[in-house]
Amino acid sequence: MKIKKYLCILLGAVLLGSNILPVSAEEYEIRAPHMYAHSYAVMDANTGEILFGENVDKQIYPASTAKLMSAIVALESGTPLDTMFETEGRIVNNTTPGTYNLGLNGGESYSLASLLNMSLIASAADATDTMAVAIYESREGFAEKMMEKVTELGLKNTSFDNPVGSDIGGGFYETYSTAREMCEITRYAMTLPAIRNIVRKTSYTITGHGNVSGRTISNTNKFYSIYPYNRSTYTIIGSKTGQTTAAGNVFIATAIDDEGHELICAYFGKDTKEETFRWIDNLLTYAFKNYNEGKLTLSKGAYNARYLGSGLSIIRSMDADIFKQQADETIDLETLITEKQAVQMLRASLEQEVSRTQIHSYFEDITGTDQTCSKAFFASALNSVLPGLDDVEIVDYYLEQLPDEVTLQEAGQVLTAGIQNFDLYEMTLPSIEMREWSMENPVPFMSTPKLPTGFLERMTN
Repeated sequence: MKIKKYLCILLGAVLLGSNILPVSAEEYEIRAPHMYAHSYAVMDANTGEILFGENVDKQIYPASTAKLMSAIVALESGTPLDTMFETEGRIVNNTTPGTYNLGLNGGESYSLASLLNMSLIASAADATDTMAVAIYESREGFAEKMMEKVTELGLKNTSFDNPVGSDIGGGFYETYSTAREMCEITRYAMTLPAIRNIVRKTSYTITGHGNVSGRTISNTNKFYSIYPYNRSTYTIIGSKTGQTTAAGNVFIATAIDDEGHELICAYFGKDTKEETFRWIDNLLTYAFKNYNEGKLTLSKGAYNARYLGSGLSIIRSMDADIFKQQADETIDLETLITEKQAVQMLRASLEQEVSRTQIHSYFEDITGTDQTCSKAFFASALNSVLPGLDDVEIVDYYLEQLPDEVTLQEAGQVLTAGIQNFDLYEMTLPSIEMREWSMENPVPFMSTPKLPTGFLERMTN
């Protein structure tokens, strides 16, 4: 029995007869506290929604939080973590003025894994530059790859021109971002196991062949050491600090509670480092307190689900307590769900979207299958609830076949026919051969979907 069939029929039933009222970037479920900061943003890491913030789209300088993007680029270069690199004197002796260095010398040898640990835990510019030049031959070449990733992530207000996060104070004028987009970068970085495992360490003992080998470095994240925070409410699991004159004291914190709600707080402060950590603790406590009091909606999730083609569906299923988060904060995507659970999953999804987009619930407004809505509304409602379908051409094909006024029955059939051969977990475009569409023949294509091994057997048994 295919869960897609039930999800699609139910989706059509739930969405019709309502009105979408877009929520602007500054309209939040709860009040955004005023902070003495250049800007800040608090994001639900599982959905990517900014929950509240101040000046979230104002240009800021990311300082060493830019090293999260450097780590992403290094890992996605395909270079194995155990690859050994030899340091070059011309690089380690000429890092950007004002940056922190561990004191690497030329002619030493360290693995990519060791360099990443030095970069993300101690914020070492000499390790970061070594990694950058070793992988893409120059700092400039590495920065170009950073910008390719910026484009891939759809970030419009972010730029990097060096691997370490130096800005106008160091003579680099094309490194800048916003609180919103640094949350996006952090959200992506925290889906990569290597980064996630590094930034949650309190310390690291350097391995390799060189003068710093055997030295233990402490994490610059002071939540791990000297700053007491509200551990009964949440646990800090990363991510990255930063500091320059232009940026101020910066920290992007990732926190998770016992239920699997994960938040990212990107804070670009004007205050001392100690005050920066205190304000972040206040913001995270405020967010989780409002969730516990029912004033704020958060989603359960697992980091390995966020960037799947339909990761939102998996995250919403966790809201319905269908998929269970494992000890390592991943989920078992092999889990089967029943028709009843599919209903729970969709209902949980819609409850989240009703809160976020102010869609009125079908259960309040619709009573019969003969009610209609405009095709334009149906398309926008579909994309609002399952944005992962935006680029699925076959859905557009079916929408084109509909009359201007769509009945509930037609919507259910179109959705069922259009999506039933797509994998909810890895939504990839099938090979399509179109035939004439009609209500009597609602599946006008032959498809060969690319599905995970054993998926069809699991869904049909």
